[in-house]
Amino acid sequence: MNDKMVTDNALLTRFAVDGDESAFKELVSRHQKALFQFVWKRIGHESDALDLVQKVFIQVFSKAEQFRGDANFKTWLYQIAINHCKNHYRSKERQRIDDVEIDDLKLQSDTNTQEEIEDIEQKRILNKAIMKLPDKQRLTLELHLYQGHTFPEVAEILGCAVGTAKANYHHAIITMKNILGG
Repeated sequence: MNDKMVTDNALLTRFAVDGDESAFKELVSRHQKALFQFVWKRIGHESDALDLVQKVFIQVFSKAEQFRGDANFKTWLYQIAINHCKNHYRSKERQRIDDVEIDDLKLQSDTNTQEEIEDIEQKRILNKAIMKLPDKQRLTLELHLYQGHTFPEVAEILGCAVGTAKANYHHAIITMKNILGG
């Protein structure tokens, strides 16, 4: 059967029960890019985000047999990622992202157009505003807007009611408008 048709939960079961490492590799392949983007937005440092994503998949690998199956794999994966991000904050002093990192901008001295410079500045301002949001609002905004999760998925990941997830998102948008002067 084509792995694209197999659900994430079925792949995890194939790995946990049958030891099928190709099933685990497929899970990593399906989720690593979006998970990296999510973690990177949470912690703001590329190499730390890469390390944390690796730790998330190591935990999934080592705890696969503990997955109950009553939740969606993707939900479980993001809950693990959120916990690793929280632990990262505890282990290091939390630093606000005031500027987008130069490495991430891939600046090439005189080759930037005025539009590129303005785009970089807008991203920096947006990142600063997002970092000012309360944690639950920021998580809800990132999960729904940037990761494309539905409100029921966001609620499951954050362990709250769907109405609470929608309210957090609504408040995040209002707060962002106030921060950005809109």
